[in-house]
Amino acid sequence: MASLVGGPAWVVACLAHNSLPQGCIDEGCVDHAMRESTPAAEVPFVVAGVMLAATGVGLLALARARTGLGRSGVAAGVAGAVGCALLAVALVVSTFVDNNWNGMPGLVVPGVLLLVLGLVLGVVVVLRARVLPTWCAISLLASAVLLPFANEQTSRILLAVPFRLCWMGAGVVLLRRR
Repeated sequence: MASLVGGPAWVVACLAHNSLPQGCIDEGCVDHAMRESTPAAEVPFVVAGVMLAATGVGLLALARARTGLGRSGVAAGVAGAVGCALLAVALVVSTFVDNNWNGMPGLVVPGVLLLVLGLVLGVVVVLRARVLPTWCAISLLASAVLLPFANEQTSRILLAVPFRLCWMGAGVVLLRRR
């Protein structure tokens, strides 16, 4: 159920954020302002993030019940948790202190990379445990690889949408199996 709540929230947040004026990336920020955010985009992102964490834990629990987690599963959980924690700290700092994601590459970049690593490892564990059909797990894996290329400052934020659509599909598959 968490994927069916978080998926649409993520898509709405990406579309809302993409409707705002384009921002800047790296050196382009010298003469161009960063894209601001609005509550219409921020609230669904937070909901989606919490739901992503819940479904990730749920999928790892299903995999553990079937075959055990092994080193890959533990690494997936640790990488995902640390990535989420770094991104949560960056969100709090940008909301209440600095309002500048580019000023926090020490939190955001490792957070995104660790989260994607956790997702990829988690999908491999889920695939190996046959928690999801092969086609579903592979679509999750392929779409997760797009996540590091997404950027909230430009239309590249839309590269995050396929992952959440696949995640919603996985939720539907699991609900239908019940």
